[in-house]
Amino acid sequence: MPLDPSRFLGRRYPDREFSYTERDTMLYALSVGMAQDPTDRRELAFVCGPEPRVLPSQATVIAWDYSFIEGSGIDEVMILHGAQSVEIHNPLPPAATIVSEFRISDLFDKGPGKGAVIVAEIRIREKHSGTPLCTNLWTSYARGEGGFGGEKGPSAPKANYPDRPPDAMIDTPTNRNQPLFYRLLGDVNPHHFDPDFAKAAGFERPILHGNCTFGIACRSVVIATCDYRPERLSRISCQFSAPGLPGDTVRTEIWREGGNVIFRAFSLESGAELIGNGLASIGDAAA
Repeated sequence: MPLDPSRFLGRRYPDREFSYTERDTMLYALSVGMAQDPTDRRELAFVCGPEPRVLPSQATVIAWDYSFIEGSGIDEVMILHGAQSVEIHNPLPPAATIVSEFRISDLFDKGPGKGAVIVAEIRIREKHSGTPLCTNLWTSYARGEGGFGGEKGPSAPKANYPDRPPDAMIDTPTNRNQPLFYRLLGDVNPHHFDPDFAKAAGFERPILHGNCTFGIACRSVVIATCDYRPERLSRISCQFSAPGLPGDTVRTEIWREGGNVIFRAFSLESGAELIGNGLASIGDAAA
């Protein structure tokens, strides 16, 4: 059933306040594969206090807002994560009280019987100082919601990987129960933990959170190109190609191109590309 664009575009969503702690920061790092070698002090710095280092991709879990779905008529079963972008204005602190500003920045119509593309922008600032921390662009694909008469929007850009072997490859094993840990960070979409819900959505079993795979790739980029210094990463983005299955090993392939990083990730078991068109910018984050 086509969605009603008036329920999205131009709608004013109230700012929302969230808090996260050092414990949340350490749980996030563990949930995306950090410290699988518990003797590696470089990785322990992300999972031990009192001030753990913060992966830039943690920006995707510090402010949850599904209010755009409420009253929209969209069937939650039919929503998939299409793309993700994070811009870091100032390095994320290991604990903070934050304020998020949410809006729907774009809405595209892929045609009757097809889908609608919803692009949400979330700007996050530290509450007390007002310091801007990050901006997320979260692209969702609502299956079956096309045909409302909107613009088709741009096609996904074709992947353009360097014509040479990757400069780095990092393999990250995942556990079959990994989504049960990741959901504790706030993403409680039942695609990732409820077998019946996953089957109703067309999956054989619960799938990895897309942003968990994104976090795994971000960890790999920080390791391979930033020497474990997450503050050097100022922007990271990707498109989701296919869902990963818990228990698979995620291989991230990484190329350095000047101050930019190109990456992709796929499952070693199935060979399926999980993340494509990955791009990151290296340089100290600044407002």
